[in-house]
Amino acid sequence: MVVRARVGLPLLLLAGLAIGGLSLRAASATVLREVAFEAQSASADRIFVGTVRSVESRPNPAAPRYLETLVAFAVEEVIAGDVASPLTLRFSGGQLGDVRQSVDGLPELAVGERYVVFLERDQEPPLVSPVVGFNQGLYRVVEEGGRSVVRDRLGRPLPAGSGARAAATAALTASPESAESEPSLDRFLEAVRAARR
Repeated sequence: MVVRARVGLPLLLLAGLAIGGLSLRAASATVLREVAFEAQSASADRIFVGTVRSVESRPNPAAPRYLETLVAFAVEEVIAGDVASPLTLRFSGGQLGDVRQSVDGLPELAVGERYVVFLERDQEPPLVSPVVGFNQGLYRVVEEGGRSVVRDRLGRPLPAGSGARAAATAALTASPESAESEPSLDRFLEAVRAARR
């Protein structure tokens, strides 16, 4: 015996909305076009190696409802452009007390971290991030086995197929470094200078 029940369209719609509403949540994403290492090097207005000395969030003077974060660097080496030391960079977002405003993928820098930084030209109004490619022109420098090596912005080894790693290891001839090892800071900066020629 087959029993057929007739469910009205309003009831089906209500059930669908209830189920669908349970799965709704805020989504966030930042979509970036990849900027090749050679393009990062060539297009950067300024490039430097520096260590983060302070990180301070505050209301944005031009739009007080929004936060900005000021990151001060002690610059140890200038690769390209005019870079003063100390240098303060401005990033959108930040945290004041319990209030946090963030942009997915925006660099979050900490005091004491050392970086190679590729900067866009200064613009008005300021960019959300002054780093070339939003976050792509930011490379962490870490001490590993008694030498300074370059990693991605989060401190992870550069992927084997990445343009930055390939460029930094391509010029290795009579060096103890191999294509499998992480690029040293010196080799990385040689590759940056070569890409700017």
